[in-house]
Amino acid sequence: MKKDGKAPTSSIEERLMKKENWKLAREFELYWSEDDCVCDICNAKISGRHMIDGIVYNSFEFALMCPFCHYTKGDGFGEGKGQLYTKTNDNQWLLTYGFPSNDNNEDTGW
Repeated sequence: MKKDGKAPTSSIEERLMKKENWKLAREFELYWSEDDCVCDICNAKISGRHMIDGIVYNSFEFALMCPFCHYTKGDGFGEGKGQLYTKTNDNQWLLTYGFPSNDNNEDTGW
């Protein structure tokens, strides 16, 4: 479990990279259980650096989202709102932001 050191490929990815909290990620070590993830909004396979499990804006529905769909349709991060997962060097999705019961990583949006 370690950062890959790659540069961001878009402004959305750059914003998400700034949210990654590797100290807490190493402490919690919470992984997404599925390897192949598909965005519930646009139906594209999520193959980039980030995947978000979050609430859809103005609804009570959660969705698995690619970064772009979360940027346009998501409702922030934090417990009950959304969790940011980052793909590790060993191709696992590690929770890197939006940890349970941690007020220091709650975010109302972009």
